Amino acid sequence: KSKKRAGPTRKPRLATRLAMSEPVHFMPTGGSQQPAILQDVSSCGASLRTHQRMRVGEHLALSMYFGFDQRYELHAQVVYARPGNQGFHARYGVRFVGMTDDERFKLDAFVNDCIAASQFGVRTFVPPHQYQ
Repeated sequence: KSKKRAGPTRKPRLATRLAMSEPVHFMPTGGSQQPAILQDVSSCGASLRTHQRMRVGEHLALSMYFGFDQRYELHAQVVYARPGNQGFHARYGVRFVGMTDDERFKLDAFVNDCIAASQFGVRTFVPPHQYQ
């Protein structure tokens, strides 16, 4: 009789995550602006794919634009890193830090509205990306 060894226990998510594939920009502390693909987002954090190498604990500024009145300029900290060999294969989990209650509420409402709309086969309108 073999017993499975219990792995590390994961804490339940604090907020609903929205899966997506959207271009974003981020800037590591002391670095220059870099492109990334946003894989998912919640009011607590996000998952990014990028070619830029980062380490757990590193801080960054993240710029996300999802359309009218849905622009976010947030600070984040890398909480996990899955390095990749080339291109946008490196995956990083970031936790948002220093968010105001209004920013958190707005992002949470956006995520939940998109998920609710998708359950009825409705896609939310997102105009073409515009970065300044």
